[in-house]
Amino acid sequence: MRFPEALKGLDWSLVGLLLVIQVFGVLGVYSASLGEGSPIFFKKHILYLLVGWAAIFIIAREKFRNFLDLSLYLYLFVLFLLLMVLVVGKEVYGARRWLGIGPFGIQPSEFMKLSLILFASYLLPHIKTLWDRRAFLLAIAFAMPTVITLKQPDLGTTVTYFIPLGAMVLARGVRLKHVLALGGLAIAFLPLAWWSMKDYQRERILALLDPYRDYFGSGYQLIQSVIAVGSGGLTGKGVAKGTQSQLLFLPEAHTDFIFSVIGEELGFFGATVFLAMVFLFLLRILTYVRFVRDTPETLFVVGSFSLLTFQYVTNLLMALGMFPVVGMPLPFVSFGGSSTLTFSLMVGMLMSIYREVR
Repeated sequence: MRFPEALKGLDWSLVGLLLVIQVFGVLGVYSASLGEGSPIFFKKHILYLLVGWAAIFIIAREKFRNFLDLSLYLYLFVLFLLLMVLVVGKEVYGARRWLGIGPFGIQPSEFMKLSLILFASYLLPHIKTLWDRRAFLLAIAFAMPTVITLKQPDLGTTVTYFIPLGAMVLARGVRLKHVLALGGLAIAFLPLAWWSMKDYQRERILALLDPYRDYFGSGYQLIQSVIAVGSGGLTGKGVAKGTQSQLLFLPEAHTDFIFSVIGEELGFFGATVFLAMVFLFLLRILTYVRFVRDTPETLFVVGSFSLLTFQYVTNLLMALGMFPVVGMPLPFVSFGGSSTLTFSLMVGMLMSIYREVR
């Protein structure tokens, strides 16, 4: 495959918006890596982006139906990796979520997000009733990674498995009242979920209500994040000049709290431009629904859009002190190879759908 041929038929509007979003991430990770004294993070981030774009170009050339046909095998492979995490995964900050491969780490739960959307896009069009055996298969497919991911523990990622499923079920034509009934049932189980959480997870939720009750503990990240965003003013302090990130007041500045770095160093104007690019990026993906003719493709677009939207909104609210601290990277912005490659593969499949329609 020649490189010029790989560029034919791409959605250049989506490509341009994604590039601008990634520029903000490059600036944020560069600044955070300087403050943390770990320039290797920045070098790895650039490498992850390059690998991601290579994946987009390669995947976009393939027929989307090929990925649907392989969806079960892809799911089983990622499920195997997820099981291996429990056996030989490396532990970081008390959580076992990564498989170590030399200097790099793979987080299979990130890839599971995409494989579940793809597998659900394949199965849902064939499910006619709730008692269909395919419906049972789909339920099992979601239940297994849910149990494994909760044992890591990773509640935030577990929730992201089901957000796209809900949107895809609605797009499939299931009545809203049935979905709301399931939502009401889930709410009824919240007290049980609360007592099944680990102590630190409950503390993070309580910190949202009053972060100063445990200033140097569960509330510290939220407080420092809000200070960082607020101190940026209109124009920001300048790249690599933010006091919160450079003086190490803000933990995990290169990953979950990368937007706090952007807000502090680029200010209100820079953050507004970034949010506008994210909004246009998501809107562009949503427009695919208008011209996609086949149900599996429509479901994949809806699932991808809902997952991206959920992660963007959750991460931004977390940085603004309006959502509990969870391990939720900002797509294409936060440092992280697994997240970057997962969403790059997703965009590549969306591009594949776009090319076929054109």
